[in-house]
Parts: sequence; structure tokens; C-alpha cells
Amino acid sequence: MDDLRRQVEELLARVSELERENAELRTRNAELEAERKRWGKKYTPKANAKNRAKKTPDLRKPPHRKHPGVFRKPAVADEKTIHHDVRLECCPHCGCEDLEETGRFDDHLVEDIPEPTVERHRYRRHVQKCRDCGRTCQGRGDLELPGAHIGPRARLLAGYGRAHLGISLKKTDDLLWQLFGMDLSRAGTLGHIRWGAALFDPVVEKLFEILRASAVIHADETGWRIDGKNVWVWCFSNPRLALFLIDHHRSADVVRRALGDSLPGVLVTDFYAAYHAIECRKQKCLVHLLRDLHALREELSRHHVTKYVQPLITLLQDAIQLAKIKSTMSGRKYKAACREIETRLETILWQKPKQPDCQRINKRLVRHRFELLVFLEHADVPADNNTGERDIRSVVAARNDGGVNRSDWGAAAFATWKSVIRTCQKNSLNFLEYGLSVLRARAADTPLPLPLDSG
Repeated sequence: MDDLRRQVEELLARVSELERENAELRTRNAELEAERKRWGKKYTPKANAKNRAKKTPDLRKPPHRKHPGVFRKPAVADEKTIHHDVRLECCPHCGCEDLEETGRFDDHLVEDIPEPTVERHRYRRHVQKCRDCGRTCQGRGDLELPGAHIGPRARLLAGYGRAHLGISLKKTDDLLWQLFGMDLSRAGTLGHIRWGAALFDPVVEKLFEILRASAVIHADETGWRIDGKNVWVWCFSNPRLALFLIDHHRSADVVRRALGDSLPGVLVTDFYAAYHAIECRKQKCLVHLLRDLHALREELSRHHVTKYVQPLITLLQDAIQLAKIKSTMSGRKYKAACREIETRLETILWQKPKQPDCQRINKRLVRHRFELLVFLEHADVPADNNTGERDIRSVVAARNDGGVNRSDWGAAAFATWKSVIRTCQKNSLNFLEYGLSVLRARAADTPLPLPLDSG
């Protein structure tokens, strides 16, 4: 009885303690509710340091970027699937070897590559004699390279590793050795790179002709090195093409040599002066301009930001947003919105700010007044140069990894390989298969296929 009485007393004491805590929580809740009503929508509950740390936004993942997840398509069994029946010889629980079939099983489908091996092809070219003219002749096998001891697939793979993967010639040789047991020398691989450049040079020339006639062309440039000396990689592209040049100069002559003196379409670039030499309509990259304005907003006083910088940022952002919602507006309403943007831009340009940095920006805008809002007129023209920057990004990565060139002809070969490989990527084509099709066309003396889809 004493133990039971003691347990009842402990339970009553615990109930009293819980009732006291509940009353304190009710009082605190009432205080917070009164404070919320007093502040209205601006009220934010006070959070401790731990909660504030959790709510700190991750700058690496901006909240407005809600990209859907990307998942690999599951493998599906077909007629080429290799079947393996897995059975045990003994019970893993007790060791008994008397196992009977239940008729049930689980399928585990795995995709893998076959064991790499080197194929050796012997082309026995029979000498035949014509019964009509009496002369002898010989044929050539499919994908046979006369006088060569390394086949086209190995050569294309070596060029792919050098030009796209960005690995050195020595690492390319090591890759072929580790995977296939194929022993190549660095000098031999360099010769294969030269062979591929000669194979694809006519293709790149034809692609340049197609690019010059396209409605929109993106252009960008970045640094490179030849034998330790600084040179420049130029990229000229559109949604289907990406063509590269490596030159010692960063002048307008390079642009004219690549694109000609004039273009029928719109040239999208940054504000670099070399592109001014081309006679065509131009769209300047507003992202570059916004980046400079955001930097000035952090540096200048509030007066200059409020008076000039922020209105210009808001104007450019409104113009970009207007182009995005064009499909949801009627033609008359869209034209009126464009005229409003033009009027706001003219107002800002005529302010003539006194601050030096603002003056520099204003002079740039006045100089390129009619090259800022072309994207509002043409739906195919973007407000940024992201296409060109994405295409040249892999070149920047290769440069940072030390994958530059030692000779002019090596740099030209790298640019040719890079142009064909990147264009194949943009058209969802397998580069190795395309390279073999070019080789077959050249052997048959037929027009070389282009790495473009049928669209």
C-alpha cells in the first residue's frame, strides 16, 4: 500500500508540473499573438541563433532556380541482353546442399561495356586484271587507311581525348593502353591529330559558310597559349553550330576573316570593340552590362545608385522580362510596352551623370544605343551571349588544365577537332560514328556529310 500511495503522489506531482508548464506556454502564446497583431504582416518571430543559421540562404543555390531532377532512363532487356542464371550450390544459412527450385526469381538488369580488346584487320588487296584493257587494279577495304598501321577508330578516339576531354597526348596514349592494350607513342598520336585535322578541314569550311548565313551568330573570345606565348581562341556559334579559331591577334581582322565584312543576321557579342568592324545588326550582351552595374551598386554612394545605377538595372531587367512574356500579350500591347522601354532608356541616357564610373557606362550606352534592345524586335535573338560562353567554356577548362599547344599547326588542328566535336554534341550526334561516315564519303569521293541533324 505504501508503494502504491507513493506512485500516486508522484503522478499527481507530475500532473501539477505539466499544468504549470502549460499555463506558462499559454501566457507566452498570448503575448506573441498580441505582438503579431500590433506589427501586422511585418512581424517576424524572433529566432534563436540555431534557427537563423538554418534559414540562411545558400548562395550557391539561388531560390529562384528550381530545376527539375534529372534521372537516367532505366535499362530495358532486348535481344542483345546476355542472361546469367544465378543459383546457389548450398544454403547460406545452414550449409545444406539439397536445394529445390521454387519457380520464383528476381531480375537485376545491369548495363556495362564489353571487355575491351584490340581488333587486327588484315586487308588482302587482290591484284585483278581487266579483260577489256588488260591493266591491273586493286581495291581498298572499308575504313582502310593505306600505309597506316593504326585504324580510324583509334585515331578518332585519340583526337576526342585530346580536343574534347582536354587530356594530354601522353595521357591519351595511356588511356588507349589501359583500355585496349594498344601501344602508341606521343609522336604517333600527334600525327593522328594532324590526320584528323586534314580530314575535317573541308567540313569546318562548309560549316563557316552555313554560320555566316544564319539569322543569329554568337561570338566570344578567351586566352590561349602556343609554346608559352599568349594567343586567343575565338568561338563563333549559334544553337546548332560551334566553330573555333586560334589566332595570335585579338583584332577586328580575325573577326572579318571568320565572318566576312557583313552579315545578313544579328551578331550577339559583349562590348569588345573588335566586333564593331562587321556591318550587321548587333545585340550586346545585357548580362555583361548588368554585372558591371551590380558591381557599381556596391561601390558607389546611395545618391548615385538611386539617381542612375538602380533605374538602369530595373530598366534592363524589365526589358528582359518583357521578352519572356511576349507570347502572353497581344501585338498592340507588346508594342506599347516596347515603346515604354525605349522612352525610359532615352530618359536615362539624357541624364549625363557627373560621376566618372556612371559617365563611362553612359558613354557605352550612347555608343551602342541601337544595339541594346534588338532582342525585343526579333524573337530568335536573346538578350545575352550565353550560347557563345557555354560553347567556349570547355576551352577555358582545357586551358586551365594545361592542355595548350606547342605549335601553330597544332593549335589549328585543335580548333578543327573542337569545332566538329562540339557541333556533333549540339546536334546529338555520336562523334566517332560521324567521323567514320566522313572517312567513307572521302574514300568514295562523294560530298562529305555535315555534323548537323535533319532539323
